[in-house]
Amino acid sequence: MRSQTVTLVMLAGAGAAAFGLARLDPSQDEESVLVYANADACIAGTRRTEEDCRSEYLTARAAYPEVAPRYATVTDCEAHHGPSHCLPGDGVAVSAAGRFVPRMAGYVIGRRIDQNLPPQPIFDHAPNSEASHSGSAGHSGGAGYCTSWGGRITTSSGGASSSARVASSAVRKVAYGGFGSTGRSFSSHGWSSHGSGG
Repeated sequence: MRSQTVTLVMLAGAGAAAFGLARLDPSQDEESVLVYANADACIAGTRRTEEDCRSEYLTARAAYPEVAPRYATVTDCEAHHGPSHCLPGDGVAVSAAGRFVPRMAGYVIGRRIDQNLPPQPIFDHAPNSEASHSGSAGHSGGAGYCTSWGGRITTSSGGASSSARVASSAVRKVAYGGFGSTGRSFSSHGWSSHGSGG
């Protein structure tokens, strides 16, 4: 009887510790985000001013050439983003020459301006790609969007403008490290699947 009690106490303690650590881990936080195909969709959504919509879209569009994931082959790119969703990198950025990049499908912003979530480009995500089975927050097993580092976003309506609740790690890069070093956050499907080489 005594060993069963100790086991239960230890399990309860482990559960409480896991819950406590999850509360400290910023990657477990959720963000309320808005997804738009373009500035006009944002303006039509009436959550932001026309000026904010245009500015945020231009910010995401300006980031696209440098942050778009790179793939060694069009087949690799289309496996992740879907048929006809990829372009030769040469036409997108000098740094993408000889590679393939997904088309920018739209952009994501925080639902509220005070979230300080920078506007960022998003890319279509193929419904049956390897990464769609990763179990990311906001994921329903189907198509949706992904960020440049693989964070998954599945919207409530799947339309040109929609809202979603996603893990912070899907829309915010998290730095890890200690003793003065920093690291890089990787998605569960692996950065190498983007073919960027790091």
